[in-house]
Amino acid sequence: LEPNRTHVMDPLVGAIDQGTSSTRFLVFNANTGEMLSQHQVEIKQIFPEEGGGSQRNLKVCYDCVETTCDKLRQLNINISNIKGGSSCLAEETVGFPPQQR
Repeated sequence: LEPNRTHVMDPLVGAIDQGTSSTRFLVFNANTGEMLSQHQVEIKQIFPEEGGGSQRNLKVCYDCVETTCDKLRQLNINISNIKGGSSCLAEETVGFPPQQR
């Protein structure tokens, strides 16, 4: 890729994987399935009482997304190519349809 020139590529898909011990955000080429970038952060688990657990994950999730997007920018990949995505949170999956333009 040429320096300082944004690379035009196929649509991208992002995925948030929220596990019990880490959060990560991955970005794939929607046509080829190639993973282009990802960032993962371990989560500090909080146990306020016996038998119960808690996590403060929203900021961690945002940080993973922002760091992954920064990595894509460093590769001169336009993050506006992310057209859809999915999320796996607490054993549930949520799909985000691509935006109509």
